Amino acid sequence: METLNLSPQVLIFILVIIGIALFFFIKKKPVGKEPEIEDKKTAIEKIPLQEVIPKISWSERLSLGLEKSRMDVWGKIGNLFSNGTASLDEIEEILYTADIPTALVQELLSKLDKQGKGKTPDEIQNLVFHFMKEKMEPIQHNIHKDVFLFDDTEKKTRVFMIVGVNGVGKTTTIGKLATKLKEQGARVLVGACDTFRAAAVDQLQVWCDRAGADMVRAKDGADPSGVAYDTVAKAYSEGYDYCLIDTAGRLHTNQNLMDELSKTKKVMNKINPDAPHEVLLVLDAITGQNALKQAQEFNKALQLTGIIFTKCDGSSKAGSAVGIVDNLKVPITYIGVGESVEDLQLFELDLYLKTLVGLEFR
Repeated sequence: METLNLSPQVLIFILVIIGIALFFFIKKKPVGKEPEIEDKKTAIEKIPLQEVIPKISWSERLSLGLEKSRMDVWGKIGNLFSNGTASLDEIEEILYTADIPTALVQELLSKLDKQGKGKTPDEIQNLVFHFMKEKMEPIQHNIHKDVFLFDDTEKKTRVFMIVGVNGVGKTTTIGKLATKLKEQGARVLVGACDTFRAAAVDQLQVWCDRAGADMVRAKDGADPSGVAYDTVAKAYSEGYDYCLIDTAGRLHTNQNLMDELSKTKKVMNKINPDAPHEVLLVLDAITGQNALKQAQEFNKALQLTGIIFTKCDGSSKAGSAVGIVDNLKVPITYIGVGESVEDLQLFELDLYLKTLVGLEFR
């Protein structure tokens, strides 16, 4: 093999070309920069949402959530009456699209027929507001403050049983409640009794970790009543302020599953005859009239003490809350309009009704 003989000048030229190529290659992909990029990504992820997304007040959140109900139902009724030629048949149809129970629709129609003709939209809105307030206010007074307000001077354990069908946001709601109570300084214990859905238990664990709440969980498929018993026993023995019992989503039409819920409730009585102090049903506003049927069955089996009305964020059926409270004589404790903790708040009757019918809240 012949040796390639190159002159010194050629060798120097080749070395210069190689050096230039290496310089541009290194400049294009600097060593050690990847960790800095990753650090920036991590830093962004650690920024709380409230620092990225401008905060809006609760009344503004509620107004956005009830906008469809306000525009599609209650606003239309006021406009129909404004020219003095309102058709009761047309108004009746609008009310039924909002999933208002028949008896309540007929009663409101009678009131509008007698008092609404020739009145302005604002006057009609006031008439509807007072009609619904009269139906709900006496029942709403039955809410116990323990549901939303922690009093650290009262040394007692409060046990809440949370129930509802699949898909209403029950697990998420429990996580939000735990967060709110922890923020008030309460010690919170959560019982994961939906033992047949590992994903639900994992989701609840994430919420508890974020909130700083403790959780009792068992092996997949364990007896839900047994988990409830162990959780309540731990809550009393270790002096927790709140014990929140999650339950598996139940179709209200399945009697066997409803009987199992009744059994879970009775098991808690063995630890303390007053437990659970609250039985709260999570209802999805989107289901409208079906929400009333769900509430009736759960109330029959468990004697509900309160309702948590969720997903009031785009449905024209949010007004069904009025019929549910009037029919069951059970108050709404919380209302939810979104996914964040701030989107679940105490149900304030005047704010809800005035926002629903389009009156300025004062």
